[in-house]
Amino acid sequence: MISGLNDVGMVEIEAGLHEFGKKPLFIITYNEIQAKKIFEDLKYFTENIVFFPKKEVVTYDYIAESKDLPYKRIEALNEIVSKKNLIVVTTIEAVMQKLPSKETLYKNELKFKVGEIYNLEEIKKKLVELRICKM
Repeated sequence: MISGLNDVGMVEIEAGLHEFGKKPLFIITYNEIQAKKIFEDLKYFTENIVFFPKKEVVTYDYIAESKDLPYKRIEALNEIVSKKNLIVVTTIEAVMQKLPSKETLYKNELKFKVGEIYNLEEIKKKLVELRICKM
């Protein structure tokens, strides 16, 4: 844990730790605004960085819920799974939210190729299973 540094010093230390440590780095901060700021600052030092947003909880207005957010979360998870030496920036709230297990999330992955023939009933079944483990 590193604390007490100004913003520039903190970003430089984090980038240096990642570069010379050759290991993944997981940065958790107190809110989404701070996480996005750290993410933007670190993008100048490395391309191996991903922002994992929190799940939006909107109980009173379904229309106000962002349709983009689940896709951003899935893209971030895909990057985390596929890349080894990565910096992940997120918030305490995002870390505390439950996620489906890696096996559950990726066992029903759908891949399509142009010109192939697929069983529609099987695709429907997998889509229902994916809906059950909603992000």
